[in-house]
Amino acid sequence: MRNMDRVIVGGLLILGMGFGLSAQACTTDGWLGGKSGIPDNGDVGSPLTVSRVSELCALAITDTSWVQSNAASNTKYIGRFYVYPNLSGSGTVDLLVAYSDEGGADVDTLFKVSYDGTDFIFDARGADGDFESATASSGWNLIEFEYDSGSNTFNYWVNEAWDFDSLSYEAVTGSFASGTGTVEAVKLGAPNGMDGSTGTITFDAFEAHRTKSVGALLAGDSNFSGSINVFDMVSQQNEILGNALAPGQPDCNLNGSVNVFDLVCVQNKILGN
Repeated sequence: MRNMDRVIVGGLLILGMGFGLSAQACTTDGWLGGKSGIPDNGDVGSPLTVSRVSELCALAITDTSWVQSNAASNTKYIGRFYVYPNLSGSGTVDLLVAYSDEGGADVDTLFKVSYDGTDFIFDARGADGDFESATASSGWNLIEFEYDSGSNTFNYWVNEAWDFDSLSYEAVTGSFASGTGTVEAVKLGAPNGMDGSTGTITFDAFEAHRTKSVGALLAGDSNFSGSINVFDMVSQQNEILGNALAPGQPDCNLNGSVNVFDLVCVQNKILGN
């Protein structure tokens, strides 16, 4: 996560991407503002097993809690994050909300990404009040969005195929008219509550840019070399055996855990299967 001032709010757990019976603690030193319920020494962690798609720290949300960036300040805002919603109930949870004011009031909402138990819902609050949805898959989901106040456009992608040659998505999942306004703050988590849903929502690899698409992580690139080869299997094996966390993205099949099936997934990629 780059160029982001962050605020921890509520009961958010910042978790290292662990395995087995322990999770490696992350640090809150880079997060500014209130740290309610968070140890002042900056070391937070949990004995829970935490799903991960990269070595970046995950956000494990179980209640009304979120992290906030006040470093946006742009009429064009492009972001990407992975989310693994493991919820029961029929509520709709707002996962990401962008505001035209750092106060983060609902009246200042420019756009948001929500989850209703089946679909991801994208609402850019345009003049006609349009919103669109896309079906979520089990396990990890890749979300990318592009808000452009200058052209009154909101584009979104859900689990779209990323072309590593052209560094772009093969197609836009959806596009519709947005409202106008400068993004001054962004909240990621469950800033408006769980709406009756129970369970855990895990986020990973959130990143935002101002001018270009962020792009997907290369699933199975466990050693973070930019390509898939036998060395990724070595890195995966080390993590499975508890020797060391893979520095890249070891969850090749994106099912929320790192195990022998991910080794098979990488092997199939190497063999072109």
